Amino acid sequence: MSTKFYHRTYRVSSFQAPTRVVFGPNSLDKLAEELKRFELKSVLLVSGKNVYKTEGYERVRSIISSMCPLFEFNEVIPEPDSSTLSAVASKAREVKPSLVVGFGGGSSLDMAKMASALSVNQKDPVSYFKGEPLVNKGPPVLTIPTLAGTGSEVTPISVVVEGNKKLAISHPFLYPSVTIVDPVLSVTAPPYSTASAGIDALCHALESFMSLDSNPITESLAFEAISLSDDYLERAYCNGEDLEARTGISLASVLAGMAFMNTGLCLAHGIAYTFAVKCQTPHGVSVAVAEPYVLEFNAPAIPDKLGAIAAAFGMDAVGSTPYEIGEAIAARMIEIMDTLNLPTCLQDLGLDEKELEPMVDDLMKNYSRFIVKNPRKPSREDLVELYQMIFEGY
Repeated sequence: MSTKFYHRTYRVSSFQAPTRVVFGPNSLDKLAEELKRFELKSVLLVSGKNVYKTEGYERVRSIISSMCPLFEFNEVIPEPDSSTLSAVASKAREVKPSLVVGFGGGSSLDMAKMASALSVNQKDPVSYFKGEPLVNKGPPVLTIPTLAGTGSEVTPISVVVEGNKKLAISHPFLYPSVTIVDPVLSVTAPPYSTASAGIDALCHALESFMSLDSNPITESLAFEAISLSDDYLERAYCNGEDLEARTGISLASVLAGMAFMNTGLCLAHGIAYTFAVKCQTPHGVSVAVAEPYVLEFNAPAIPDKLGAIAAAFGMDAVGSTPYEIGEAIAARMIEIMDTLNLPTCLQDLGLDEKELEPMVDDLMKNYSRFIVKNPRKPSREDLVELYQMIFEGY
C-alpha cells in the first residue's frame, strides 16, 4: 500500500546524511575492514563506566589494539555533565588520536564526537555549547552503538548538562564518518534501558514528521521508523534476546536520526528539557512523557500529515477528523509506554503543580528553538494549559 506524504507544493528542500552505515546482526565482524579505510596512527576509544566491562567492548579493544596504538577513556556517565566533557577533552588533547571510536549508548557516542572536535579546538570545552565556533575539523569518528534509540550514531549532535540545564551543539564537524550498527550488541541491554532509549527513536520520528521542515525524504524515513517502533519496541522490551526485534529498533534509531537531524525537533523535546535534569529522568523517557499531549495539541495544524502518521501505526484514519486521529495516535503512545512501564504524566515524576508555570517560562526563555519547528505556535496560555494536561495525565 502506498502512502501519500504531505509536503508543500513547489517547496525546495535539502537532505544530508554523510555517515557510512554498516548495519545488521554480526556487522561488528566488519570492524577491522572499516578501520583499514583510515590512516591509523592511534585510536581513542570512548565508552561508559559499565559498557567497557562487556565482551563486546573487549572484542573492539582487541581488534583496534592489534592494528595500532590504542588509548581509552571509559568514564562517560549517562547524561554527561561539563566535568565529563572536560575530562574527555583533556584526554583527546593529550593523545591527539588519528581516529576516535565511540562505543556504547548515546552519551558515549556524543562524547566521542566531542573528543574529536576538542582534540583540535582548544578553548573551554563547554563554550562550544554556548556559541563559540568550532574552527578546526577533528579526526574522523567511528560509532558503535550498544543501545538503540538516540540516533547519535549518525547525527552531528552532542548534549551535555550544566547545572540544571541541557546544552546542545549541532555542527557538520561532528558527523561520524562511519557507524557499525550491530543489533547483537544490544541483546544484553536491560529492559529499562531498552525502553528509555527505544522510545526516543519513536519520538524523534514523530517530531521529525511534524516538523515544519519535514520533506518527502525525511517523512519516508520517519514513517518507517514509526512503523518499526510500533512493531518491535514492546517485543524488544519483553524479550531482550529477540534479535528480530532488536534489529527493528536499531534500524528505527538510524532512520529516525537521519530524519530529525535534517528537520529539527519539536515542542515535546523542549518541554522535556525543562524537567529532565531536575527529575533525573533519562532523555527518552522525559520526551515520551510530553509526546502524546504535544501530538494532540499539534493535530489541528497537521491534518494532511496525520493520515500518514496513523498509517505508520497501522491505523485506518479514513473518515476521521484530525482531533480523532490525534487522539488515537496519542492513545497508542500511552499504550506502548504502559507496556514499557514508563511514566505517562508529570505527577508520576514527583513534580508539584506549582512548578508548572516556572517550567513554561524556562521553555520560552531557554528552549524556544524547539517551538520554531513546531507546526502549531503556542501562546504562553497554551503552554500553561498543555503543561497542566501533561501534569494530570490521561
